[in-house]
Amino acid sequence: MKIPQLHVGAGTAAGPLTIFPVWTAGAGRLGITTGLNADIAVSELTSGARVGNLTILNKGKTNALLLEGELLEGGQQHRTCSRDVLVGPGESMDIETFCVEAGRWEAGQSIHRRLARRAPVNVRAELAYAGAAPGRDSQAQIWERVRRFDAARGPSATSSLPEHLDRFGADTRPQSVPPIPKPLEGQRGVLIGVAGQPLLLEVFGTGTLFRRHYRQLIEAVLLDAELLPASARNAAPMPGQAARDLAAIAGPMDFGEFYGSGDVRRHDTMRSRHINGTRGPVRASGIAVVLPDRAPEIVHVSYWNTNHFLMETS
Repeated sequence: MKIPQLHVGAGTAAGPLTIFPVWTAGAGRLGITTGLNADIAVSELTSGARVGNLTILNKGKTNALLLEGELLEGGQQHRTCSRDVLVGPGESMDIETFCVEAGRWEAGQSIHRRLARRAPVNVRAELAYAGAAPGRDSQAQIWERVRRFDAARGPSATSSLPEHLDRFGADTRPQSVPPIPKPLEGQRGVLIGVAGQPLLLEVFGTGTLFRRHYRQLIEAVLLDAELLPASARNAAPMPGQAARDLAAIAGPMDFGEFYGSGDVRRHDTMRSRHINGTRGPVRASGIAVVLPDRAPEIVHVSYWNTNHFLMETS
């Protein structure tokens, strides 16, 4: 199972970012909703609140997708989803999360919010490594990555990642950063260069799924730019060849047979499973599905260039 052939378009500079549109073939409609269109309720576990888990309930009539790095705000503390999750209509499930607010544990707080915001890639980078090495304390690494924003932008009272995103809204973003380029016809993904180096390629199974998350993704990466040294902020735009080189490594990555893993979940007539892979310096994770009478299809996948300095682990 591989991503269909990738086509990378011309890049657009946005401050220290270079944003490349990506197209890929696909069968079309998947019957999945996501982002703010997904009617998903979030709550603490009924057995007792835990940092590393939340309960989600799909209140809608369509399979719903939560993305790795999607922020689940409120409750006893803010969390982020640890990996892609597909949840069927009426289905409730406990999911793995990481805390992105080290200084608050508000017992009894039960109000949760889903704004479909994404964590900056400085934080999401740790999700690519989570569980990759025995004894790795990914939660501690994520708290440290959030504290980088406290140091660079002024402290949050509870070291809250959503608070930093709130401060860095469109009204307070540096005027020197150009507007985010609009998605193009048929676009299904985006490749992002930061400070002249390729960092992230993110691809969705349909253009609609992509558009539901595009702006939130770019807004989060613009916050990452606040962590860059002056020399990196002023770097020249990333050349298109560097973007195509990353796509050339990512495209042939084989995620294996769909039913070759014991990770398959059933959602009425749809089946889903997580996908993971590594090829050279590129690490990938996402989710794929099978529909009746159709070949397996990748719904969402993120490819990370582990050689980029924002992927550093300490």
